[in-house]
Order: sequence, then C-alpha cells, then structure tokens
Amino acid sequence: MPIANLLVVVDDALSIPYLLEKAERLADEDTRVHVVHVIFEGVAEISTSAIDDSARLKTFILQSAESALEDQLEKVRGRFPHLESATLWNARTWEAVLHAAKDASADLILRATGEQESLGERVASVVRTPDEWNLLRHAEVPVMLVKAAAWTEEPVVVCALDVFDDSHAELNRSVLRQAAGLADRLGGELDVVYAYPLFEPWVGELGAIRSYAEIKDAVEEDARARMAELATAAGVSYRHLLLEEGQTALVLARIVEDADADLLVVGTHAREGVRGVLLGNTSERILHAVDCDVVTVHASG
Repeated sequence: MPIANLLVVVDDALSIPYLLEKAERLADEDTRVHVVHVIFEGVAEISTSAIDDSARLKTFILQSAESALEDQLEKVRGRFPHLESATLWNARTWEAVLHAAKDASADLILRATGEQESLGERVASVVRTPDEWNLLRHAEVPVMLVKAAAWTEEPVVVCALDVFDDSHAELNRSVLRQAAGLADRLGGELDVVYAYPLFEPWVGELGAIRSYAEIKDAVEEDARARMAELATAAGVSYRHLLLEEGQTALVLARIVEDADADLLVVGTHAREGVRGVLLGNTSERILHAVDCDVVTVHASG
C-alpha cells in the first residue's frame, strides 16, 4: 500500500506525540507527511464595527497557533525526511481537512480520537463528534482514527468484509488490499472477519429439512469459497478467516478484543442527509462498538 502523501490532522498538543509516532510507522523515506491544524475562535462573528480588531485578532490567533505547532514539530523533524505543516482557519474542521487532503493528494488521513467518560466509565466508541462523522462520510481516501495506545511491534490487523453482497465486490477488494498493505507495512498479521446473519436469507433456499448444523456448515463453506476467490482477485493472503454468526458490530467488537487487535479496517457506503444523521450505517455502528484504532475505506463512485 504506497503512501506517497500522509495527512496528519492535529486537534490539540496532547495528540501530537502519538499521532507522529504512528505516522512514523506508516511512512517511509519517500513519504511526504503533511501536518494540519484547523482552528476557529468565532472572532469573525462579532459586529461589523469591530471588523479591524477582528482581523487583527484572527491574525494573532493564527500566528500563535502556527508558532505552537512549529515548536512541537521541531522536536521530530529529524525523523521525517519530508515534513510540511499548515494552520488553517475554518469553522468546520472536516471541510478544511478534506480541502487539505485534496491539495496534498493524500493517500491516507490520520487523525486522533480521544477518550470519553460517561457516568464514570469509558465509552468504547471510536468516533465522538459530528465533525468526525462528517469526515468519515465525505472523505474520498481512507481515514485512520487512532488512540493514544501504541501499536505493538507486530500488530494484528483485522479486516471486516461482506463476502455475500455482490454489490460490495469492488469495495471488498479495496478494503482487503488496504488491510493487507497496512499489515505488511507495519510488520503485522492480517485476519479477515465475516459476520453472517442468523440464517434468514438462506433457510428458505436451503430447505427446512436441513438441520441447523448443516445450514451453518453450508453457509460457512460458501463463505470460505467466496473469500478465497476474493483474496485471489485482490492478490492478498491472510492469516485467519473468522466466520461467525451474529450482528456485525457485536461480532467484530468481540473478535477485536479477543485478538487484541491494533487496527480494524472496514468499508463504508456513506449515507447522506437525514438517513445518515438519524440511522447511520453498518460502519458507524461498528465504530460505536469496537475499542481499537480504525481505518475506513470509502466506496468509489
């Protein structure tokens, strides 16, 4: 998985060290690392009579943020042969990030996701804010959301696929290639997961006279054959294929925990408008359930 241009999104000073540690694992000597910090303080919303003061204040805030970012990056420039940075002014961070990704021809967007406490307990959800949801829905390149926990020396990468939906064939290949590329780049192992539903799509076709075990075996045999065909088409090999019956988000959450996975790679057909806001999609339900770093790969077109 070539990463010619890596876009690193900085939200606060605390995230910079572990973002850059993971950026260093992902980059090679030819990778251009673009670090962007998007800020907005609302000074543009003041009255027109204070427009001059507003412009001066905005300039001061930008220069201060740029200086603070450069101070942080100065400590690590020796680790990155090609490192650029920019501080951007935009009320909607996700829009600024997408513009920066386009300008940089980014192959991957790397952004931190923080921890959140609720009633004294940590919430597992990877994504916390509408801004993060919008970034995932609209990004045309893979987005990696990472936590402060460091990757292991040989990280486990888990890839979630839907091998029975022919309309997802191209997306499945893209997700599988991205996951295999990440596992290879990080020196880790790749496991593939397919969570199949509770037989409703197959029971009628396979006949009521067949036992539960027979139906289960038939479904998994078909899934293994489809996965082998997909892997061949994608030119990818993997360590384990894990087939489990159940709701996708819950199955993945358990497998990620059992495997002590460092990364989960999923595909997403982003929804727009009210359906996207109110219902989300399978990928977003997964992001609520799992507790590891996540890469989303957007369907083309």
